[in-house]
Amino acid sequence: MLEGRKQARIATRVLVHMSAVHDPRVADVGSIEDLSSQGARVATQRSWELGLRVDIKTLPGDMKARARIVYCQSLEPQRFAVGLDFLTQFRIGPRAS
Repeated sequence: MLEGRKQARIATRVLVHMSAVHDPRVADVGSIEDLSSQGARVATQRSWELGLRVDIKTLPGDMKARARIVYCQSLEPQRFAVGLDFLTQFRIGPRAS
């Protein structure tokens, strides 16, 4: 666990779809790099506005959550590290029939 962190983070690679709550057309596919019960770090190809609320869903899969963007760090052109603070827990969504 990193010094200063309250929750242990798990290194992982999970593909997710992120979309802005206020406008689902503002979206991107990214990869969760590390995950805790309180948040995650996601690599994306677009810059995200601080404080923006987003819906995230695993691809493939049916795990989803709502989160708030707490940082967006440019790593290189077209690559960003985005910090998410979960507003809801990752949960299983309804399965399509």
